[in-house]
Amino acid sequence: MRHWWIVLLAFAGLVVTALFYGGSAGPPQTRHRPTAYSDLGRGGDPNTIMIRFDWPHEGWCSGQFTIAAAETSTEVRVGDVVSRTPRAGGACAGLGSDGQTAWDSLTLSKPLGDRRVVRADDGAALPYVRRGPPD
Repeated sequence: MRHWWIVLLAFAGLVVTALFYGGSAGPPQTRHRPTAYSDLGRGGDPNTIMIRFDWPHEGWCSGQFTIAAAETSTEVRVGDVVSRTPRAGGACAGLGSDGQTAWDSLTLSKPLGDRRVVRADDGAALPYVRRGPPD
């Protein structure tokens, strides 16, 4: 009976090690500087803003990008957009792009209101770009 527990613990250790090292390698990633922001307009989620960045490709996969931000009462500091290359053989919707830029959503802890949106690495204010039909 004791032998069975040793085998089980050894197997669990191998699984944890594989997850740790396999997950840390992960798919290749690239970083992109935010260049502008927009809101979702009337009827959209007031806690969500859209972040634009350079994307010289024809498309991307849903969930491919990650954006982190630090929020204060006066500003939202937007970090780089991180793109993780989808694993080979993975499903991808192939969302379209103009071959120059892409947009992805950033969910805030509260509505943007009159807070400034700035780039985290240099503090530069991101310009607001109106998207979609007029309100």
